[in-house]
Amino acid sequence: MNSHSVAICQLSDQPQEDFDVNTELLILEGQEVRVSTWDAEPRDGGFDVHVLNDRVDALGFMVVTDWQFLDGKAYAVVERRSDS
Repeated sequence: MNSHSVAICQLSDQPQEDFDVNTELLILEGQEVRVSTWDAEPRDGGFDVHVLNDRVDALGFMVVTDWQFLDGKAYAVVERRSDS
């Protein structure tokens, strides 16, 4: 049985001159936080759902709910992919 986790995507608050990415994806899994960062420009104040799904997949998870957008952040419920 897979347990559900929360994925949050947001713009990085690191100073751009010191940090070469501007977007970060956090997956909260139990007591651990998985992080993926990249340089991307959100379109029209929102995030590209296809890119978010690809980033979640690269961390070994799959999205189980539609992404929801609130206050400049994207949220989804995810679960770890089973090792097949």
